[in-house]
Amino acid sequence: MRLISVLTFTLSSLISAFSQVSQINIDNTDNPNEPSICFSRNGDSLLYAAANITNFYTINTSKRTIHKQKASSPLGVYGDPVLHWAKSSLYYTHLSKTPKKEYGDWFDRIVVQRIDSLRPWKEKSYGVGYNMGKMQDKPWLSSDNWSLKYKDNIYVTWTEFDTYGSSDPYDYSRIRFAALDSGNDSFNPAITISDTVGNCEDGDNTLEGATTAVDASGNLYASWAGHGKIYFDQSSDGGKTWGTDRIVATQVKGWDMDMPNIMRANGMPFLVADKERNALYICWADERNGQADIWLLVSKNLGKTWSDPILLNLDKTNTHQYFPNIAIDENTGDVHVAYYDFKTSPTNTFYTITLATYTTDGKVNNEQLTPFVTALPGKQVFYGDYLDIDVYNNQLAVAYTAYDLSQKSEINLVTEATISNGVFSKIAINNTLAIVRNNDTAQVILNVEHPHKTKITIHLEKNGKKSRYVYKAIYRGSNTSWDHILGAVYIEPEAHISRIKYRIRDLAIRNVYKRKIKLD
Repeated sequence: MRLISVLTFTLSSLISAFSQVSQINIDNTDNPNEPSICFSRNGDSLLYAAANITNFYTINTSKRTIHKQKASSPLGVYGDPVLHWAKSSLYYTHLSKTPKKEYGDWFDRIVVQRIDSLRPWKEKSYGVGYNMGKMQDKPWLSSDNWSLKYKDNIYVTWTEFDTYGSSDPYDYSRIRFAALDSGNDSFNPAITISDTVGNCEDGDNTLEGATTAVDASGNLYASWAGHGKIYFDQSSDGGKTWGTDRIVATQVKGWDMDMPNIMRANGMPFLVADKERNALYICWADERNGQADIWLLVSKNLGKTWSDPILLNLDKTNTHQYFPNIAIDENTGDVHVAYYDFKTSPTNTFYTITLATYTTDGKVNNEQLTPFVTALPGKQVFYGDYLDIDVYNNQLAVAYTAYDLSQKSEINLVTEATISNGVFSKIAINNTLAIVRNNDTAQVILNVEHPHKTKITIHLEKNGKKSRYVYKAIYRGSNTSWDHILGAVYIEPEAHISRIKYRIRDLAIRNVYKRKIKLD
């Protein structure tokens, strides 16, 4: 098994003091997306991250370094990474790439790795849920770290497809579950825990997004989405048997969201438990108010009854918010939900990462984590299906996918060493450019924060023939947080953008932002 180290560098110039929110770029090579993040619980100042397809990162927040390597497994590694800390070890689950099988057929099981060493890479790989001819997809992990009866059990849930992408009404999807009981060397045989089935089209009527949580007594809870509903189920025997599914919320327009300027977006639910206060929380996104918003469901009696949906985003706009993910601070009981927030972008092109906090006394606060907006790439770039969040010892980490006009995705990390009280802040942002390609025409858009004078040049190339388009704009008004559409450029078949050059003069703070981008 070969360890590949391709990136080690110092973060001193990228990370400010950890007493405040800090943002760094983890990786901008190989088009990474769908990041997962996990704090070490060993007191060694380490953060671990993973991203599609085989990217694995060790981040030392004390020495301020990042080490990148390629994850491996005898069962293959092919995306949907999820990291989880349990039993003093890091666990890493992902899709399989089963040897000697073709694409489509090789997703025949879920892989859960126990990472024993990173340098060199040593792991124990568990193949979970093999069911001949069926696809296993989108796994999530939880564990029992405290109960007397089931302590150190590891749990994994996922979606099984009879035939992925099939529109045949007799092909179904279902939620599957398996447990690694403490002391065992293999996962128990997988079982189906959903009482209903979905279709196989990987859309709103497919059962997706199954996560689990464990209370102080070892009782196990699960939640997932499908058919425009949020489902909930529970087990009192370590997952051997489950109850009857309950519908605890309606998900208006479903989990598969058709959002502007992004290939696909979702509002899949995530479930966490507060073992000290016997509380459960489910977050998700839906469009009940006419736009995508972030919602929270609260149960103070371990799922017997639930609150009405609580709106978490306090932006007071009709823009979209989606990709929520949740973590609980075990010390305070506060629940933190990170999500993509388009509050400053009327065209839903530019987003920040916002943190919504629900406190134990029922208050909702928002904090903008990223100081600058990020532009979406349009519907022709795969951007992944989720961001990730972890909270440990009053430390926060959020990993998310970003894009910077280079036609390649990247992974960014936001950390906060001492989580704030969640005061809503609208941090000033620079004027930011997007070139959004949803079809053969790319829109040129500037997210305006200050008066500006701008010149943008776009070079196209087709079969060796070059052409150039120039866009100029000046704005001296006082409106902020709006999108200035400068124009559009038609991209002929077989043509591509070869270079981008821009000069944005901020007339308020007298800064000039210049950049030249040469594209492959």
